[in-house]
Amino acid sequence: MIRSFIKRKIQYKKELKVIRRFHLLSEAERERQKERVWVNPPLISLITPLYNTPKAFLEELLQSVQNQTYIFWELCLADGSDDTHKYVGEICRRYAEQDSRIIYRKLDKNEGIVGNTNQCLTMARGDYIGLVDHDDLLSPSALYEVASAAQNGADFIYTDEMKFQDSIENSVDIVCKNGFGKDELRSHNYICHLTVFKKSLLDDLDELYRIECEGSQDYDMVLRLTEKAGKIVHIPKILYYWRVHQGSVALDLSVKHYAVEAAKRAIAGQLVRSSEQGKVNCNLPYETIYRIKYELKERPLISILVSGDLNKDQAVKYIQELIDRTDYRPLELIIDKKELGVEDDEICISTLSRECGKYEWFNCAAELCHGQYYICLSENCLPRNRKWIEELLMFAQRRDVGVVGAYIKYKDNRIYFAGAVLDKDANSGIYPVNFNRVDSDQGYEANMKYVRNTTILTSICMMISKEKFIELDGFDVLMDSCADADLCLRSRRQGWWNVWTCFADMFYNKKDPITKQWKKNEKFTTRWKDEIEQGDGNYHPLLKRLRKL
Repeated sequence: MIRSFIKRKIQYKKELKVIRRFHLLSEAERERQKERVWVNPPLISLITPLYNTPKAFLEELLQSVQNQTYIFWELCLADGSDDTHKYVGEICRRYAEQDSRIIYRKLDKNEGIVGNTNQCLTMARGDYIGLVDHDDLLSPSALYEVASAAQNGADFIYTDEMKFQDSIENSVDIVCKNGFGKDELRSHNYICHLTVFKKSLLDDLDELYRIECEGSQDYDMVLRLTEKAGKIVHIPKILYYWRVHQGSVALDLSVKHYAVEAAKRAIAGQLVRSSEQGKVNCNLPYETIYRIKYELKERPLISILVSGDLNKDQAVKYIQELIDRTDYRPLELIIDKKELGVEDDEICISTLSRECGKYEWFNCAAELCHGQYYICLSENCLPRNRKWIEELLMFAQRRDVGVVGAYIKYKDNRIYFAGAVLDKDANSGIYPVNFNRVDSDQGYEANMKYVRNTTILTSICMMISKEKFIELDGFDVLMDSCADADLCLRSRRQGWWNVWTCFADMFYNKKDPITKQWKKNEKFTTRWKDEIEQGDGNYHPLLKRLRKL
């Protein structure tokens, strides 16, 4: 026990060292950033509504903005504080007198977070707008990093954040975020702080914040602006410090329980704007994780292409079990056997003897299919929930979605597959996220409990529309065992989202790890060399470093 305790302490110190390197600015780097000569630097307007802000919090906020290594900013403060908190105005006026970049306005009345923030916006003159809460802090390099991204063409920018109580230096409650994913954002507001966007994105919008979404006004704003943004950039650095104190959402969401209902309205609003039909609910017990049950536009014929190495008797048993565990109809099954002798009144079952590699067989089987959607499925994989096809189809039917994959577990509930990313340190260039965790472990930031966008899915169980499969020219057999990963990457290159859903729940009968599926293939690593080298936006570099400790 003592040895285990010492080991955990050593591990913690290593992790702390890595985390601090990610967010604490060295003096040398601070000076380098301050000395940079900018050409046409963007003016960044930070907008901060004030309401009865504690003195110490307000002073620390003002100082954190003034301590920025990037100097081309303005801080717009709209004060809705009551008469018993006159010190708020006194402090702000004192700072404004000393620094012309600080702009203060006392409001005639408190209009709440929505109204006060919209008042802030009328004061902003910048090319970019940044949102900062009145009790939080910025890293000294926050605006430097944002401005660098803006000069590279970004019109919507967000960063990582860290929660703290007393000391920034000692906090390790970090939130490492993925790159932008449409479906992940609909599942939860992972973007949050720090958010900066080009002011022109507000053109044609009535207002920044909407009163009907008060409580989750930031979430609603992010959903609406990312719909319009041309280049969304995630800066994988901890540049925003979210203060945790009594009464803050960071400490206890129940303080603002109405925020959950507002968030659901915000998501529903995006569905309406996108002409999508679906119902939004909390994925309980997670109140701030949302599940959308999209309506199926139709019930098309689904073709399931079953590949595997079972003998005839095992295959007959498998097919019967698959049919019994699946509600969806109409179905068509093609299995790689010479003879099977299985018949079903509702389902067309065909056989195609495999005298070639798995992915060449998939391509040949696809040519025989009549369905509008294909499911590639292993004979070692069976559904846990009867609506698994509906859960895949609700995403695959979308025009902006390419490949959709399922949540696959071993029978003992350890994770077999929950999405995969590119990783230059992996032998095949592919790393499966959360592999071998137990299902009761919710994953980092509960990432096993919501729908998210991922880079790579597995042909153990994946769905794609016939139309898109043909457009991609099917599987490239030269990619060998990495042909499914290659298909997913070509899907992304077409501008489609790849989606992993935890609600299509499957189990895997074999004991071999998913990592054995993808063997090193030089043709694959050569074709996708640049993408592998630059790192995968769907997996944070800090998590990768911590994984190796």
